[in-house]
Amino acid sequence: MPQIKAQDEIVLRTSIEEVWKILIDVPNYNKWWPKVVNLKVLKFDGELIGTEFKASPLGGKSFTCRVISINPNKEIKLNYFDGIYRGTGYWKIEGKDGILKVSYTVDLEIVDKSIAFLSRLISIPRFHSMIFKKILNNLESKITKE
Repeated sequence: MPQIKAQDEIVLRTSIEEVWKILIDVPNYNKWWPKVVNLKVLKFDGELIGTEFKASPLGGKSFTCRVISINPNKEIKLNYFDGIYRGTGYWKIEGKDGILKVSYTVDLEIVDKSIAFLSRLISIPRFHSMIFKKILNNLESKITKE
């Protein structure tokens, strides 16, 4: 099956704690993620690990992720376990307070046959990065507003 391997990043001038506070607040992602992602939290019991959310980009085929591990103020690891993809995603924060690199990396297998076929015609990693650049820019906007 085709793969999606992509990494998108942004450099932010803020504190690690400020970025971390936003990244661990999965129930409020829909307030700063683009509407086109159509994000819905499926499971959240107050703990980050085990939190599940579903995305239906452009109202199309969906995928579901679960937070499977955290390294506080450094990394959040997600498992894509249902829908069109299988694999992992990582939020990472690197740097020192003042100048941080925040990145999101995916290593996914496309398991949906129609999306796998579509990947022969268009670059799914490029499409993923296009959306994630907007997510990262929205993260920066959210930080500057708070």
